[in-house]
Amino acid sequence: MADLCKRFRLCKHGECLCSDPDTLLMAAFADGDNFAFDALYRRNYGWVQHLAHQILRNQQDAQDIAQDAFLRIIASRKNWQATARFRSWMHRIVVNLCLKRQKSLRRQETISLEELSEDFDELPPELLSTGEDLAKEAAEVLQDALSHLPQRQRQVLELRLQGYSISQIARLLGCSRGAVDALLHRARKSLRKRLGKD
Repeated sequence: MADLCKRFRLCKHGECLCSDPDTLLMAAFADGDNFAFDALYRRNYGWVQHLAHQILRNQQDAQDIAQDAFLRIIASRKNWQATARFRSWMHRIVVNLCLKRQKSLRRQETISLEELSEDFDELPPELLSTGEDLAKEAAEVLQDALSHLPQRQRQVLELRLQGYSISQIARLLGCSRGAVDALLHRARKSLRKRLGKD
């Protein structure tokens, strides 16, 4: 424990984080102990999901956020620094993920046709109408087209439209950047075909 405290500078600025079990577990995980992550997950998954549910009021979304939060922990392993107690740090991660999810859900309620037209440069022009009735109908057509994509293609495309980078999508889905690029290519091709462009 003393080695971890010294290596990760857990005692500084008048505050010692060595007495916090979760922070010590995170230090151990950052130091290469995979069992420490298992312990962190068991100790913290419940309150993380509960916090997400309090914000989002949706059980499935809360579970997704909890999983994403722990993926962030894994991704931060190599560069982790003890700037705060683990739960304070995790709390910020969960809140930020929830706020991002709320923003994306509001955004998905009305698909951005302009954004899709940038990503899919040959969408039928009638889908880009700006009249209220036509825009609503176009959004329904696009939602239908998206719903018919294979699950993996739809996941990648939705994450991309939510603003995630290729690297972030690869990390979240546990695959390579090349695999994400290939899935995006197939999703675009399938969507264009579904919309009558191929």
